[in-house]
Amino acid sequence: MSVVKISQMNSTMPVTVFHLLERVSLDNFAELESITREAHANGMRNIVLDLGAQESLSSIGMRAMVVMHKILAKDGGNPLKLARVAGGIREVLKISGITTFIDIFDTVDDAVKSFQ
Repeated sequence: MSVVKISQMNSTMPVTVFHLLERVSLDNFAELESITREAHANGMRNIVLDLGAQESLSSIGMRAMVVMHKILAKDGGNPLKLARVAGGIREVLKISGITTFIDIFDTVDDAVKSFQ
């Protein structure tokens, strides 16, 4: 089973949604990074990471978000958004400083609409 389910949405531009299906760990971190690199190589520039199925976040999960951001930000802008982030995870992301460069939205739709 893949670590993410991928779907496409469209607001004013195409947006790829990565629905995180399992907790990011050392076992699947490389898979998530590879999927992100492949999506970027295939022209996907705007990605929403849906964390709705996550109750907790490991340090490798936070690192995965930073790596995803770096891969996508090579072209400039703020190409990675987070959606449906549980309160405890949101707090950890805020304390760690990740929210200074990755925006968080309550819903996937709101995150998709933020790309303009």
